[in-house]
Amino acid sequence: MQNNKLKTFEGFIKQHATFKVDENSPEPLAALDYPKECEIKNKAFSEFLKSNGINLNPKSLISSPKARNYRTTSKRRVFCDRDGIGLGFSTKVKAGLVSESLLEPREHLEIYKFLQKTLSEKSFSPLARALNWLIIRGSYDRQFLIINIFKMDRNIVRKLKTLSETLQKEKIVEGAISYFDPSRSEYYLEAEKPPKGLQIKHLFGQKLLGLKVNDILMRYSPVGFSQINESIVPEMINQATEMLKPEENNSLLDLYCGYGLFSHTVGQKCKSVTGYELSSAAIESAREISKRLKTHQMKFYSEKINASLVRNKLRGSNLDELIILDPPRNGCEPGVIAELTKRNPKKVLHIFCGTDEIPVELKEWQKNGYKAKIIQPLDMFPGTCNLETMVLLER
Repeated sequence: MQNNKLKTFEGFIKQHATFKVDENSPEPLAALDYPKECEIKNKAFSEFLKSNGINLNPKSLISSPKARNYRTTSKRRVFCDRDGIGLGFSTKVKAGLVSESLLEPREHLEIYKFLQKTLSEKSFSPLARALNWLIIRGSYDRQFLIINIFKMDRNIVRKLKTLSETLQKEKIVEGAISYFDPSRSEYYLEAEKPPKGLQIKHLFGQKLLGLKVNDILMRYSPVGFSQINESIVPEMINQATEMLKPEENNSLLDLYCGYGLFSHTVGQKCKSVTGYELSSAAIESAREISKRLKTHQMKFYSEKINASLVRNKLRGSNLDELIILDPPRNGCEPGVIAELTKRNPKKVLHIFCGTDEIPVELKEWQKNGYKAKIIQPLDMFPGTCNLETMVLLER
């Protein structure tokens, strides 16, 4: 009998890899030829599902248009000592070093090298000692900097201003904000807000990022969630539309909606669209997009998505309801799936960015009367041991 470790998706990848997979690397498969990586993932995913009691064969993996240099969000942890700063992933690096990545655009590395050199200057030492992360977000041709700090005082504010002036002069990024995180969270943009003062301070340049899909432009907050692989997003939207087949007599409930990526694209044909997301910044962006597009049938709310919300606050629909469920990597909170099934939706599209959560949550759907009809993996994360998986469920 296989042990639990071998039943993880990563465990099956290790079985098929012809080299030792480094569990501590953020990009353990990046050195592979991409067709070989896709072959390994296809085999591993089918075996992973079967081993965990899912007998429906998945569709073939949809490969990423960009196999490397695709990440439109990247980050570096700042390690500071008396010689300056080093920029690494999770493992400490010495001052003067910047960890490189095969998965990020080359422009990101150039920006990090500039920041490493600049922030190692003695004049910037107060700011350097207060840094958690340096984060780059944006698109393939436009970059935006987020400076995540754990300490804020007048001296650091002055140094942030000086750094802003330097960045504007060099034209190395199109905008920047500081993000105050005294908890020094590992999640770099998801810490609880500090009790006093501003969490986000705009330093210069554009205030919003943008993504265009199917001729629909969506602008969103730099601290809001967006898919890290912009190249595959249009195909993901096309797959979602084909699987749900939205019509004018449908309502769409979009949970964990972010700034409304699915609402504003897949939901265009629906008579009504309702989106829920915890992040108030993301919901503000979703509302602004809807206002600009004049999609008055769309409503967005900032709420924690749990069983109580579904049971007590979500209105019923007299239309054929479609549900899109796109939770974070660790999946839905307990009871959410069971409560959603009580609404008797016509179709549900459950999107998994944590592959190991698929068996547990599909069994929960099945226990409550819904069965997987289509399992479609997408290689949202080339070079890593993970997939984005879209599962269509019907009663």
